[in-house]
Amino acid sequence: MKANIIEAFYSAQGEGKYIGVAQVFIRLAKCPFDCPYCDTDTLEKEYFEINNHKYKNPVTAAELSEIIIKEFGSGENFHSYSITGGEPLIHYEFIKELAENLKKSSKAKLFLETSGLITKYFKELDNIFDIMSIDIKTHSEKVLKNLPALLESVKEVNKSDYYFKLLLPENNAKYIIDYTAEELSKYNVKNIIIQPVDSIISKDTIDYLYHIYYNKGIEARIIPQTHKILSIP
Repeated sequence: MKANIIEAFYSAQGEGKYIGVAQVFIRLAKCPFDCPYCDTDTLEKEYFEINNHKYKNPVTAAELSEIIIKEFGSGENFHSYSITGGEPLIHYEFIKELAENLKKSSKAKLFLETSGLITKYFKELDNIFDIMSIDIKTHSEKVLKNLPALLESVKEVNKSDYYFKLLLPENNAKYIIDYTAEELSKYNVKNIIIQPVDSIISKDTIDYLYHIYYNKGIEARIIPQTHKILSIP
């Protein structure tokens, strides 16, 4: 089992519950979804670079784990490995093996960033990943209606510190807030992170979402993409 890597680098987490912690990001190529606001390069490349060292794609999980430990150490100066994409869950067997290898060789935590549009692996990954950042995509009616399947799939996740991050566009925001608040409350979800698309959100939308979510017993937190504000990767 091999996969193409876009990049691996050391930086601060710019989104979600663990914003600001030091991480080693491992970005895998390819994504089957076409989110209109995506600004991530997901195309396969012949090589990927780490610290000015060039490595040839594709790599096995064992090869990549050795490279990562060699280039970044075993977690002495960072919080976690963020396995991201693209959509890392299309490489399920690869990331599972990679995570298991890193767990044996490092004291850093394992962090998964996923779109939430592939729902069948969460129970299995609960035994491997310490943290899972799961997006709630909202850019079309079809992807929004995937939310009940996503919420159903994480019902048995009880080891990983998973959290939901809702990508909220200003357009159609009130409908999205109403729908997601209702569905989240059905599954007793108590916390939601709101990430405004393009870091744009009006005062009216802020007031509305706090009113709706808090009245459903859901603590909503608005957090923009801070790595873009800081101009870091």
